[in-house]
Amino acid sequence: MSGRQVKLEHAEKGSILYHYTKSNGINGIINHNCFWATKSDFLNDPNEFSYIRGIIDEVCRENIKNQTLRDMFLNDSIYAGREKNREYFVLSFSKCRDSITMWSEFGNKTGYNIGFCSDDIIERIEEAAEIAYHGLVVYDSKQQKQLIRRIICNSLPNLLRLPLETILEAGKQNRKDNNYLKACRKFQKTAEVYAMFFKHEGFAQEQEYRFIFKKQKDTAVYFRPKDGFMLPYIEIPLSDRNLPIEEIMVAPQNHIDLAKSGMEYMLHAKGYEADVSLSNIKLRY
Repeated sequence: MSGRQVKLEHAEKGSILYHYTKSNGINGIINHNCFWATKSDFLNDPNEFSYIRGIIDEVCRENIKNQTLRDMFLNDSIYAGREKNREYFVLSFSKCRDSITMWSEFGNKTGYNIGFCSDDIIERIEEAAEIAYHGLVVYDSKQQKQLIRRIICNSLPNLLRLPLETILEAGKQNRKDNNYLKACRKFQKTAEVYAMFFKHEGFAQEQEYRFIFKKQKDTAVYFRPKDGFMLPYIEIPLSDRNLPIEEIMVAPQNHIDLAKSGMEYMLHAKGYEADVSLSNIKLRY
C-alpha cells in the first residue's frame, strides 16, 4: 500500500535520535560508518508481530458486525499468509537519552549510546539505502485501533469507491471478486507495515524510532551469534564523511575510566568533537 495509507509520526526537526549499542557495534559505526539492521522477526520482543492481530480482531469485531463476513475477511487477508516471501530488516533508535530499559537490552556492561542529529542521520541513511518506512513506534492501544479503523472504515471504501459491506458481500458471493481481492491485499500489506510499528504499552519506555528496509534480490544477508542462535542482519553502509554525532554516553555498568577516555581518544582520532558522558543512572551491584 502506498505510504499515504500508512500514517507514521516522524522525528521532529532538530531533535536527537539515540542509538544504543555494544562496544563492537559502536566500533563498526564510528570506524566504518556502518549500521546493522536486524531481520524483523528476530527482534527483542518475540510477540511483536503477533501483537497486531489482537488489535485487528478487536477493531473488526466493532466495525464488521456480521461474523461470517468478518471471519471471511480476516482469513483471506491477515491469516492468508500471502506475503511470507517479503523480508524486512529493522534499524532501531530511541528518543530517550538515558534509558535503563534500553541499557538492559543493549549492553549494560559494554554499552554505549550515540546521539545523532535526527535531520542529518535520516538524510544520510536515505543516501545509503532505500528506506521502506521510518517513524516512531506506537505503544498506545487506542491510537493503534484508530489507525486500523481508519484503514477499514475509510481507506478501503475510498480506494474502491464502495461501502465496506458491499465489498465483503461481493466476496461472499465470489471469493475471486476483483474488488474483494484488492481490499484483502491492501489491508494485508498495510497491517504488515503497522505490525512493525505497533508494540505493547509495556515497552513504551523504549521510545523507539525505527527504520525499515525491504530485502531486495541482491541484498547480502549476514549472520552474527547472539544468545546461542544466529542473528540475520544486513549492512547499511553510510558514506565516508563523518556522521552527525552530537554526543556519546557510556552505559551505567561501564564506568571504568578507560571506557570514557578510550572513546574520547577514538573520536578525536576520527576527527569528531562530540562530548562523551557517563550515564546518570545509578545501579546497585
